[in-house]
Amino acid sequence: MSYRNLVTQRLAMIAVILFVAFAAIDRKEYDIVLTIRAEAVPQKRLQYLDDWTTQYPQSELAQVRRELYLRAFQELGDNRKMLLVAEDMVRMQPDQFVGVYWCSLLLPASKETSADRLKTGEAAARQLLKGLDVYFAPGRKPEATAPADWQKQRDEVERLAHRALGWIEWQRGNHEAAEKEFTECLGKNPKDAEISAWYGTVLTLEKKEEKLPLAFWHLARAGSIKGDGGLPDGQRRAVNNLLQGLYTSYHGSSDGLDKLLTDSAAALDPPAGFNIESAGVIAQRKADQEFEKAEPERYYWKKLRARLETEGEAYFSDSVKGTPLPRLKGWLVRAEPAARPRSLVIAISDQTTEEVVLKLNASLPAAGEAGTVLFFDGGLPESFSKTPFSLTLAVEKNKIEGWPAKQ
Repeated sequence: MSYRNLVTQRLAMIAVILFVAFAAIDRKEYDIVLTIRAEAVPQKRLQYLDDWTTQYPQSELAQVRRELYLRAFQELGDNRKMLLVAEDMVRMQPDQFVGVYWCSLLLPASKETSADRLKTGEAAARQLLKGLDVYFAPGRKPEATAPADWQKQRDEVERLAHRALGWIEWQRGNHEAAEKEFTECLGKNPKDAEISAWYGTVLTLEKKEEKLPLAFWHLARAGSIKGDGGLPDGQRRAVNNLLQGLYTSYHGSSDGLDKLLTDSAAALDPPAGFNIESAGVIAQRKADQEFEKAEPERYYWKKLRARLETEGEAYFSDSVKGTPLPRLKGWLVRAEPAARPRSLVIAISDQTTEEVVLKLNASLPAAGEAGTVLFFDGGLPESFSKTPFSLTLAVEKNKIEGWPAKQ
């Protein structure tokens, strides 16, 4: 039996429990309570409760009365008014279980996000977590409940509190805090499709590309789980439609989506190395493949420069310095001296950006114009500067191709 059912049982028994406190009330109030106890129709019971509230606003049984209101609204399916009563309980008796339980349970479904309401909900959920050892003390366990079931009920209430806190932080825009709470929830119930849907949504709202694959995993999981823990059919279709749009927009097509739905249904967490490439990454890879095929010399340089810019002097010293480079292609920016140069400044990434200095073993026989296309092979890296970027290579004169002949 879920703890929600136990709470419902408690509310159903209130009409009996409250008579323990009759010594604190007068005969007229006693008669009102008797009338409420006997009334089976919740609408009429609410009328009597309103009369009781009007006549005895400061009753010693005010908390019992709130629980009776809660029970009547529950029978009528009026969750909004149930939440109002639960919030009143939290304000009046902040550590009382029934109030903090129902406030934590009902707030996310209310979709009401005023600052005061979120503050009250947070107080309720945090008290629920704080009071777990008291609410679920061994001495409070019903005799008919097995210890293992009592622990499961405690876990369910703990999950409920994290669910409320995650939803509250989501509404406040504190997405990383919400992410942590939803992770706690899924640790208690991995098959909770609702939380996977919320978790996936929050991850997308963080707008961090590295988190989108995990977001898609949980949205897919939310749309794939059926039966226990699954979403109602309408909500499941809505989540799948959301995923379809987000995935296609990000990936550039629906390729791989069916496999994602199948894999995510079978496991809470994606496998190691799981990734979904963005359309931009896919397009860049295709462009790089075409670039490598068309201009292998400049493609090699693109990768080398990226490593040098990222890893700097350490990479140059350990992996580049003193190791001859393969054939490269670039454009002459300037030569020194101009007439019979022994030093050439070369651009490779584009036609004008100075990147490489070629130190020749002998002078070239003639001047060269800026923009001349040159190939050079076997350059030996001597020095490197990251800012401004410059790589100096020692190159033999006869390894330079494209230099104009002496006129």
